[in-house]
Amino acid sequence: MKTRKLTLLLAALVGLATSALAQTTQTQATVARVTGAATVTLPDGSTTPLTAGMKVAQGSTITTGADGDVYLESHAGYVTSIKHDSVVAVDEISVITEGGQVKEERTMLDLKSGNLVAKLDPKKKAVNNYQVRTPKGVAAARGTVFTVMFRGRSYAVAVVNGEVSIAPTEAYMSDGVLQSIVGGTDSASTVTAGQILTDGGTGNIQRTPFSFYEAAYTEVDTRELLAAAVATVALAAQNNIGGTTAKEAADVAKAVFAVAPGVAAQAAAIINKSGGDTSSSNPVIQAIRSEVPAAQQGSFDTSATSGTFTTTTTETSFFSGATTTTTTTTTPQPIDPSTISRSNE
Repeated sequence: MKTRKLTLLLAALVGLATSALAQTTQTQATVARVTGAATVTLPDGSTTPLTAGMKVAQGSTITTGADGDVYLESHAGYVTSIKHDSVVAVDEISVITEGGQVKEERTMLDLKSGNLVAKLDPKKKAVNNYQVRTPKGVAAARGTVFTVMFRGRSYAVAVVNGEVSIAPTEAYMSDGVLQSIVGGTDSASTVTAGQILTDGGTGNIQRTPFSFYEAAYTEVDTRELLAAAVATVALAAQNNIGGTTAKEAADVAKAVFAVAPGVAAQAAAIINKSGGDTSSSNPVIQAIRSEVPAAQQGSFDTSATSGTFTTTTTETSFFSGATTTTTTTTTPQPIDPSTISRSNE
């Protein structure tokens, strides 16, 4: 019995010694690419224009304008694209090591408003700890490509590959008044590849109809979210951000176009207007186009050249049952080429 107690005591002491060796080091994110208007508010309260190559410390807040798009690398292989009209606070960027080995790489972002797309290196899944907090929930992921949107009461998490865990919040502030959640996630859940969680719950990655009550409060265009995911990985590959490859861009395109083929033209238009190379000779564009359904390749090519895309929406009246079809040609927010800065130039 004494021997057993001594063994347990020694094991406990070894465990304490090992945990004592674990160290958390605060690090900084690197701005890899900036298009359009974007600023960073530093922990000391000062605000400055954001440019490629800058380091962003914990406690900073990034704000993008109507034409802004910021590519951030919080750790090697972690790509975050902060889309237009967004506000994102950098809550934590750190590395936990033990015995000289990296045990965890932490990125915690607070999406106060707007949209971001994340691409996490699946080879680093064992050490990934990437979280995006919004007033409606916290999305945590490892080795995935996903997008999070929060604007007013509208909320969505779309997962292209891997899975994202959602931890709920119970209330949020709107116009200075504490609100209970309308829809959204009110219990912990997991969103897997090919799914989207919106204010109404988890459904297929394709846009699904909202109930009459939800439609009165929110309108989440999942096509925009999916197109942004494809365009983000394509632009990351073209600019060698986070080690992103043309194959990764093709894999994301394949996953999205398989269930939402109409998104292809919209993705091509976003790449064009974001200053990407949309020429047919570009290897990334070639890789993405190879995953575009044959019936959509013509519109993909046209949008890649023109920077516009056409969508057709069919709506059925809740009261009369009458169906209305609307065709709209849209130009994504154009980028002034002179505003593009890349850290690898």
